Amino acid sequence: METLTTINPTENLLSSIQNYRGLLWEKIEQFIKTFQGVEGVAKHNTEQMQAEFPLKHTFENGFYTREIFMPKGSLVVSFIHTQDHPSFFMSGEMSLVMDTGEVKRIKAPLTVHTKVGTQRVAYMHEDCTWVCVYKTDKTTVEEAEKEIYTDNFRELPTEFLENHKKELLCQG
Repeated sequence: METLTTINPTENLLSSIQNYRGLLWEKIEQFIKTFQGVEGVAKHNTEQMQAEFPLKHTFENGFYTREIFMPKGSLVVSFIHTQDHPSFFMSGEMSLVMDTGEVKRIKAPLTVHTKVGTQRVAYMHEDCTWVCVYKTDKTTVEEAEKEIYTDNFRELPTEFLENHKKELLCQG
């Protein structure tokens, strides 16, 4: 990992994930392991996570809508998405690591078409709100999360992995 002594340490940190053009799941997996033991890191499905990154959930007519607030200065790593779906960057400004290794700065409002296999690493320059809409017949957050996310790219369908080895999957 590069040192963090450059003029913009946040973008340098995000850029350190890059290694090659193509799939970055293994690099992101290592990145996550690096931060799992850091004190103060909010973990999924904890009171700390809900307090710092409040989630709103809605189930209606076969759709699950998930809205997350991410505060300025936070670094967020998403789960790997297991289905294509629309998402909406409603407010704020963030930097995203793209599948090419490029760090791209985006500003809301923005519609984002998330593809199967997408995993995002993002730094919030401002308070941000992101909304995702998923098609599902599940009626609880726990059931829906099991259907729409994975934390291990090896659990994606084999045919997907074989057919998409060279596609760009982390899209902003």
